[in-house]
Amino acid sequence: MSEFGDEQGTSSSSDEEDVLFAAGAALLFGPNAEPYGGPIQKVPCRTSALSGRHWVEEVLSGHHTRIIDATRLNVDSFMRLCQLLAECGFVPQNYQKRVTIEEALAMTLVMMSHNMRMRMIADRFNHSTETVHRNIHEVIRGLCTFAQFAITPRWQDEIHPKILNDTRFYPWFEDCVGAIDETHIPAYAPREQQVAYTNRHGVQSQNILVVCDHDMRFVYVYAGWERSAHDARVLDGALTGPNHFPMPPTERSFGVLKRRFAILRGAVPNYMMTTQINVVIACCAVHNFIRDQQPNDMYFADAEEGDLDIHGAIPPYPEIQPLHSPPEVVEQWIAMRDTLATHMFNAYRNRRQRA
Repeated sequence: MSEFGDEQGTSSSSDEEDVLFAAGAALLFGPNAEPYGGPIQKVPCRTSALSGRHWVEEVLSGHHTRIIDATRLNVDSFMRLCQLLAECGFVPQNYQKRVTIEEALAMTLVMMSHNMRMRMIADRFNHSTETVHRNIHEVIRGLCTFAQFAITPRWQDEIHPKILNDTRFYPWFEDCVGAIDETHIPAYAPREQQVAYTNRHGVQSQNILVVCDHDMRFVYVYAGWERSAHDARVLDGALTGPNHFPMPPTERSFGVLKRRFAILRGAVPNYMMTTQINVVIACCAVHNFIRDQQPNDMYFADAEEGDLDIHGAIPPYPEIQPLHSPPEVVEQWIAMRDTLATHMFNAYRNRRQRA
């Protein structure tokens, strides 16, 4: 009985498919099918009179704030970075490329600065999404190569002036090259990796470990950590107390970085995880480049004056995590910290007595 029912169901389904096939053939090849025949006419999509190349030229030659608002670089810095990427071979160039290095860099910086999607950039620059995607990824890879030269420590052979000329820090921190800390950048992980990239707050993020020097430059960046791995913030109280830094130096660097590049604040584009990591490194490289080339940059100026609004850019401090280190190592750290604190306090008291 069941076998008969199965055969009947199969026969009925086959009859329905035959009817649909015959109806489709009548529409395509019957006497009334002529209005539907002929090839599909392609209609141009991006037909703006202002091409991407002309838009870049207009912005570069216009008011000085336009290029800064669009790319975060002034005209001189923008052209200097284009020259570095092209002449050093960080971004491949050939005479057959329809997109110039200036246009490709502008696409990339607009994407990172404003978190714009590929289709919006394609509409602004009058290119197909494939062309935009290819050129932006070439520039991001080029910026990551450039990062090997931009993200490097300085003042290795001499004491930094900010330490040497401040009695609060010298000679206690004469060998200090920077401060180490971490932050979380929103991430969009593939389905099989979503658990690994979900932190304790239930949000997908990649953990970024950095070392910042005394000028808010990044001297080391390690992006792409999974999960949540917070540091103990042992010096948090000393750094945030009265008469000290207005905010920890790494937090100022993170605040400038995330305020400048909206793509690091989310929502996260659906990029491959390797691309998301490369975007972070590229942003840090441009951050250092701006620090070197634009001494009057408004974001750095606000951070130095303590006026940088980092609410929403920096996640709140997590609870302190236990240190998983051998007891003897922890005791050495405590002894070194206490000895240093005693010497610093005695020097401070002597200065107060002389005053």
